[in-house]
Amino acid sequence: MTVVQAVLEHPITAAVMARVPMPLRLARPVLTRDNAKENRQDAWQRLRTETEAVRYRAVRGVVEAYGADGFVLDVGCSQGILQEGLRYARYLGVDSFPGAIERARVKEDDRTRFELAEATTYRPDLPPDVVVLNEVVYYLPDPLGTIVHYARRLAPGGVVVVSVYSRAWACRRLLRRLARELEEVHRVEVSSGHLAWSVGAYRPR
Repeated sequence: MTVVQAVLEHPITAAVMARVPMPLRLARPVLTRDNAKENRQDAWQRLRTETEAVRYRAVRGVVEAYGADGFVLDVGCSQGILQEGLRYARYLGVDSFPGAIERARVKEDDRTRFELAEATTYRPDLPPDVVVLNEVVYYLPDPLGTIVHYARRLAPGGVVVVSVYSRAWACRRLLRRLARELEEVHRVEVSSGHLAWSVGAYRPR
């Protein structure tokens, strides 16, 4: 079990984390170490539980509201769980872990592709209708800068969909900063037990 899993598993420790004013830059070393461990152990299957399925349904709903007939770019896609059951004309998932992309590629077809790439610097071949960062920003050295990077590459009318754990001080702070940089056009709050997430869609002003 990772550090983050251990903290979020219990309501009391999760409630404490919600109030501790810890910036993402201080938490990132632990988060990235956890992320690498889960990828090595193929532990992302835990995201297929009903607890996480609640969040995935919310994210898919927002993505489909803007990209059901278009090009969806899933940044930090891991094994492509979001892609499963998602409506789209074209889907491209990118991730920096070779093992995750290898597992995801069994789902490739003429509309679906997975590619090994770094989230902070990747440039799609065509402007996406939707760029998704689903529980990914925690691991990025410059979360806000990366979101803006993709917002500048959207197709006309496109959006960046950002999902974050909303009961963490650092995430709430990031969302406030994001709302000053981009226009928020859609927001869904979703909870499962003592856990909660915010799923928002943003576009350039």
